[in-house]
Amino acid sequence: MTADRVLLERIVRNGFVDRPATSVGQAVRLTTALQAQDPVAGRLGVRVRSGGLTDADVRRALDVDRTVVKSSLLRGTIHLVAAEDLRWITALVAPQLTRDLRTRWAGLGLSAEVLTRSAEALQRILAGAPRTRADVAASLADAGIIPDHTDPAVTTHLLFHASTLGLVCRGPDVGRDATFVLVDDWVPDAAVGPSGDGALAELARRYFAAYSPATAADFTTWSGLPAGRAIGLIRDELTPCEVFGRPGFRLGEVEPALGVALLPAFDNYLLGYRDRPFISSERRGEVYVGGVIRPVLLVDGRVTGRWQLTRRGDDGIIRLRVFEALSRRVRGAIEAEIADLAGFIGINLDMQADTCL
Repeated sequence: MTADRVLLERIVRNGFVDRPATSVGQAVRLTTALQAQDPVAGRLGVRVRSGGLTDADVRRALDVDRTVVKSSLLRGTIHLVAAEDLRWITALVAPQLTRDLRTRWAGLGLSAEVLTRSAEALQRILAGAPRTRADVAASLADAGIIPDHTDPAVTTHLLFHASTLGLVCRGPDVGRDATFVLVDDWVPDAAVGPSGDGALAELARRYFAAYSPATAADFTTWSGLPAGRAIGLIRDELTPCEVFGRPGFRLGEVEPALGVALLPAFDNYLLGYRDRPFISSERRGEVYVGGVIRPVLLVDGRVTGRWQLTRRGDDGIIRLRVFEALSRRVRGAIEAEIADLAGFIGINLDMQADTCL
């Protein structure tokens, strides 16, 4: 397969071409779970995979309808996930996450006893209402589980541990503060879903349906799980193919297509693969900056610029930094993207662009 064919097929599967989702849940399930460590970027991840939805729709799905939930999932990072997928994905990834964090927890003084006592206390602390991290820390201190004025990382990891147990997820944000709730209170009717090899097979199936052509290493980069058994479980469903010179797989047939998208920070497309030839080595440092992944302009599967939104009330400016000359087709598509983004957020948007050649 040519590099262009791989990228053009991937953008179709990621939903950037025809924007197939008509609900927030559909947009989230398209890639199994959407990166949401940045709350605004998580909601914009819904926009770029859907048509006719708004930021208010995403907030309603999260905070009112609760068809979508925010929690620590793949690789331990915050994702938006459909409520019916929360429990089984949590159970599947939890063992690997707890192994990865064993040394860190020991360094923070979080023994097995402390972790158990904290989980039991959180069931009382979070019963009935969302609580901020600061509220949780104060309550854990009152319960004698952590000292007053302890390292904030301790509370963060105790909440994270509780999330791996399927006990806790995120509630509605209060300003810039996250809140935490009991899963059984927040989404009491959420399905248990598959387990064991059935869950692992489903995760692998979802990955290759949404991201292929891709390699085993790509699956591990995305999921944080070993790929061998996962791929073996669905091997008969996969078609071998070459991916940038490496052996890989695809699931099903997809017709490649051209497409232009303004991807938000931390988008799944930018994190879902080990190898990232969709961005030149010269520009990688402008997009992947420490632990931050900036919003990018994606043209036919390749990163060809980055963008930033500055908002002032009901008005805003998109500052677009372009890495190469753009065709008339692409310029028109960018204008359409900006109009769609303005409608999604509900503000007036102007664009300022510069070209770096």
